[in-house]
Amino acid sequence: MDARTVMKTWLSEGNPDRRGKEGRLLQGTSPERYGEIVEDWLTFIEDTVKIGAFKAQPSHVKTWLDSRGGAVRYRALRQSAVSAFYTYARHFGYVQHDPALVELRGRPQDEPEIPKLSEPQMHLLRWGADQIEGAFAERDRLFAYLQLGGLRSRSITEFELPGVIFEQHRMVGEVWQKGGGTRRYAFPNELRAAARAYVPVRTWRPPGSYEERGPLLVTYRGHRLDPNTTPRTILKDVVARARACPDPDAPELPARITPDMVALSPSPFGPLERL
Repeated sequence: MDARTVMKTWLSEGNPDRRGKEGRLLQGTSPERYGEIVEDWLTFIEDTVKIGAFKAQPSHVKTWLDSRGGAVRYRALRQSAVSAFYTYARHFGYVQHDPALVELRGRPQDEPEIPKLSEPQMHLLRWGADQIEGAFAERDRLFAYLQLGGLRSRSITEFELPGVIFEQHRMVGEVWQKGGGTRRYAFPNELRAAARAYVPVRTWRPPGSYEERGPLLVTYRGHRLDPNTTPRTILKDVVARARACPDPDAPELPARITPDMVALSPSPFGPLERL
């Protein structure tokens, strides 16, 4: 079987072996992202180098990774996707070794550490989130609360409605994980209340979303929110409102606040409980 057919079989919907490098099932948009990366690799090794994916060596992977450039985390994502492809191919006997060796991956710890906000600053951002107004106030407030709760942008936009369960004092949900699959977490009562306020006004529209399934957070046309633009836009609004807080004892906020900074900072709601 040729490499592209192996890739398509690996990523086909319903395949129980559609897994990432760590063995977790690929869900959400992960199959599409992995497919794009592996197709780029196959174009390089099959069509440019012309030696065949199943004869590739670590040096070929390194040349390909170097040619694509980008931040260390994106290099690591490319390496993980290609290594997951070879893990599948090895399992079924199409190849004997994985040329995308871990040693080729750039180390995320080599990047500058993301600064964190203090507890008072995070409580001020929560106050800013509570001031959100407008036609999509409930949605944007829930998004901001999930950011403040410690979720990264992609995990928020990948949140699926069927995985959300409302309990008496908490909300339980399946959280998308980088590399594929989900993990089950319990969210505190503040996030449960924000989600309950949003669900009745959720603007679901087929085929992108439905009343009881599809992405939890959607656009006014019922589509999944963009994981790059939306988090920054909502956070910018929250920060602007927080800066306008009339309390003279409110802490100063940094000139630049990113979604990752918020996700890595101490949550005003307390830590999520992994189930």
